[in-house]
Amino acid sequence: MRYKTPPSLQALLLIVVGLLVSIPNAQAQMQYAHQVVMADGIVSDDTKAADGNLATKATIKPSLLLGYTRLRMSFPSTAAAGKEAGMYIRPNILISAALLGGATLTTYQQDGATTTQVDSHQLSSDLLRLDIQAAGINRISFMPTQEFNQIELVFFSVLALGQDIEVYEAFSTVNPLPVSLVAFQGKATREGIALSWSTASEHNAEQFVVERAADAPAGFVAIGQVTCTGTTTQTQAYGFVDPSPAPRSYYRLRQLDHDGKTTFSPVVAMQWAAPAALRAYPNPATSSVRVAGAAGTQFSIFDQLGHLVQRSQASEDIVPLDVSRLPTGLYFLQDDATGQRTKFLKAN
Repeated sequence: MRYKTPPSLQALLLIVVGLLVSIPNAQAQMQYAHQVVMADGIVSDDTKAADGNLATKATIKPSLLLGYTRLRMSFPSTAAAGKEAGMYIRPNILISAALLGGATLTTYQQDGATTTQVDSHQLSSDLLRLDIQAAGINRISFMPTQEFNQIELVFFSVLALGQDIEVYEAFSTVNPLPVSLVAFQGKATREGIALSWSTASEHNAEQFVVERAADAPAGFVAIGQVTCTGTTTQTQAYGFVDPSPAPRSYYRLRQLDHDGKTTFSPVVAMQWAAPAALRAYPNPATSSVRVAGAAGTQFSIFDQLGHLVQRSQASEDIVPLDVSRLPTGLYFLQDDATGQRTKFLKAN
């Protein structure tokens, strides 16, 4: 006896067949869920639905215990509105009608400790596309009307009882970042911590806010701003010097675009030791003065009126400077990099 597909299921299958498309090529803007945040009912290997691997899957085993089975996952970045999102699942074909009528995809936006439901779609909704892929995997997709960072699949157990549903991945599309940051690093110098970074491209970018946290990677505060180029596809280089870092400091960039959106760079940890202060001896000096300080320190000598009278460089050998021709009086040694000063008296 041949099995005859019911008219209602025939219609549903025609809809599915009419929407067949190939799996799109992976693009930089596509992302997979990276964490399971809720699994109610019976779900085995739930983390495999959020491991970025389409070859592994979680298995939902509906039961009457709760009346439904729920699997919710989060994305590493906010999913864009108006751009494709959905899941890869593989159900038994005999429950396709139940899946379309008795299951939902719901999106949420988590902000700190608050999670808000954004939207919900039944699998029978016209907003959804079902594309049969290789090995019977269904690519369920929709166009979200609002941004979100969590997606949830719910099966009502009465409709799917006894049938396993395999969930391979949840996916979404992210808006292109206003700035493509390719490098961010720091270097300890006599002037302080010199930060440098570069971008591969910028779109509608406004500025970088340099933020620092002392002693621990928390409690960041803004210490300066650097204006972005704006919109460009050319590599751009930027720099900023923190003149007063802590012995251990953490830095990050908060990038703002003209639409008010914010993104953060990775955190850079830096160690810094204050440069040795310049010292002049003997003091008073008659014919020569020795200047002690970190090797390579550039310094200048000024008279009481602020006139530059000599420039030199400190070294490990502490070579004496000839001051025999200087008039008697008070002189100032100034570190050219830090502005730190010390004084000595030129005597007869």
